[in-house]
Amino acid sequence: MTFKSIDLPGHEGFAAPVLPNGEPAPSAGVFTRTFVGYQAGCSCGWADRRKYPATPAGAKEVEYRWWSRHATPLLAAAPPGELVIKSNLLCERISKLIAERPVAALTLLSQLETWQRALLEQAVAGARQSGASWSEVGEAMGISKQSAHERFRAHVST
Repeated sequence: MTFKSIDLPGHEGFAAPVLPNGEPAPSAGVFTRTFVGYQAGCSCGWADRRKYPATPAGAKEVEYRWWSRHATPLLAAAPPGELVIKSNLLCERISKLIAERPVAALTLLSQLETWQRALLEQAVAGARQSGASWSEVGEAMGISKQSAHERFRAHVST
């Protein structure tokens, strides 16, 4: 039994069988009849600490745990797939424009930079207001928490 979301590539949840000694069953694709429960796991290596009975209700609880404890926080931090696709397409189109009409590309990139800066400041302020730490802000941007704080502290009311 596996669970996945198209918006979370690299994350496929599963109900890992738990052996009588409390350890997960080997993941070599070998099915064992001696399992006594389930534990939620993910292809990324995440594993829930809790174990559930080897019943249909236990399997359902494992799926719920994967979604609520692992997938939901990741989805909250992941940009919508459709916007990632559009962003990548925009980047490709601008790269072509640079090669064909560099001055037009400069004009467009200057406009993009203006509204991108304002949107970035709004996003940081919104993240902080919703409880995100400077570490989380920095991680989302691919920079350190110190860099995020230095760059945006003046734009965020704390």
